[in-house]
Amino acid sequence: MDTARDNSPNLCLYGSGEELLDCFELAGQAGIEVAFAGLRLAAAPTAPHSAAACAAASLGIVWHEDLAAMIRLEPQALFVPLGPDARLPDSLPRGCDALSPRASQLFFTCIARAATHTSCRPDMMRARRLLATVLDHMDEEIALLAPDGSILDANAALAERLGRSREALVGLSGLQAFPDFPGAAATDEDGGWPAVLATLAEGRKVTRQVSRVERSGRLRHFRMTFYPVPGPDGRLTHLVAVHRDVTQDVFFERRLQKSERLAAIGELSMFISHEIRNPLFAIAGFANALLRAKDLGEASREKASIILSESKRLDDILKDIVNFARPTSSKPGEVDLGDVVARTTALMRLGLESQGIAIDLSMSPQTPVARGDPETITQCLLNCLKNAMEAMPQGGRITVTTGLRQGRVFLAVADDGPGIPPENLPQVFNPFFTTRDKRAGLGLAMTKKIVEDLGGSVELESEPGQGTTITLYLPPFLELPPEEA
Repeated sequence: MDTARDNSPNLCLYGSGEELLDCFELAGQAGIEVAFAGLRLAAAPTAPHSAAACAAASLGIVWHEDLAAMIRLEPQALFVPLGPDARLPDSLPRGCDALSPRASQLFFTCIARAATHTSCRPDMMRARRLLATVLDHMDEEIALLAPDGSILDANAALAERLGRSREALVGLSGLQAFPDFPGAAATDEDGGWPAVLATLAEGRKVTRQVSRVERSGRLRHFRMTFYPVPGPDGRLTHLVAVHRDVTQDVFFERRLQKSERLAAIGELSMFISHEIRNPLFAIAGFANALLRAKDLGEASREKASIILSESKRLDDILKDIVNFARPTSSKPGEVDLGDVVARTTALMRLGLESQGIAIDLSMSPQTPVARGDPETITQCLLNCLKNAMEAMPQGGRITVTTGLRQGRVFLAVADDGPGIPPENLPQVFNPFFTTRDKRAGLGLAMTKKIVEDLGGSVELESEPGQGTTITLYLPPFLELPPEEA
């Protein structure tokens, strides 16, 4: 029997062997060092019980053979009777006290709850770590907000974008973390942040989609969603904010819509070609015949010239439509982009110089041969150069660059014109979109279609006042054995 004592307060348990075993088990689950920190535990059975004695020894609890020994050897102790058989004497030595049966029952209940809490803690910590790991590996930016909009927690993606640690984000206003949320800082009348909270209080999520132009001049689309987190009483206690980049989703959605439009254009183009071009040729023919007549007056000759020029312009538009709707007939082969640039710019040089436009060529000698069709790539370069010229009617500078970037051969045409307004960026590759009234606006749409049919891609960067750069990316022509090429 361990009779060693120290200056720690004594908590003495007294009861049947089974009652003591139950209490020891709960104490062990709760963690004796934590649940009984600063206390010295002792126990004694109502009747000898070897199993309880062994359990006490394994837990470091001082064991006494009976109540009398425990009273004698544990001065200034608090005695806790466990169960109906644990009856304490009416008088205890000075400095000792005892809990009532009801208080002892409450003590036992607290131990049980502490044990439950302790046993659940590893599972809770494991679930928390798992949830944090999942959230930190998501591309979406996620934040837990208080009802006032301040951040309580955030995942790694949001912390990385803001350049702060997760701890530094706590207490930061959600308006600072998500400044592009529409009307988030507005008043109630403008349908801003208070309106968002009001909607969330009704138990409904709030979703907005916004667009912004990055520093590179590229347009990106984002979807911001707020989810309500109600408390047990159903009132709003927290918000979960999810900020997601949906640029790719928007791209594929618009590409599908574009495919549907192109299918309709393909059907209409044949009808247009047959039903409109035939009478158009007749109109142009008669106008040409009138111009050759010697007795035609000057006023009538001018009108006939207008009819002929407008007929030709309409015929050019019809050709653009038919060519755009027709599948490209390019045969992928080897394309030397340096040669394409040299030949095309030589053809365009007189027109460029007459408009006061200087052209610079920056062709890397390390540029590999691209996979494509020289004729169609030449057509794409012509379209890009014409767009740049039309953007700079008063003159300027065009730079044509070739090279290798991220495993793809590229051809870039940059101008120092006025740039493209942000509201027009999503539409520049749409068929028939143009800010000029000369043609049908199919140049860039045709270029994108040709390059994508060759397995490449087209990117456009533009900022108002900073000019525009359009880059054609093509796959390199790989050196493969003949049977694999």
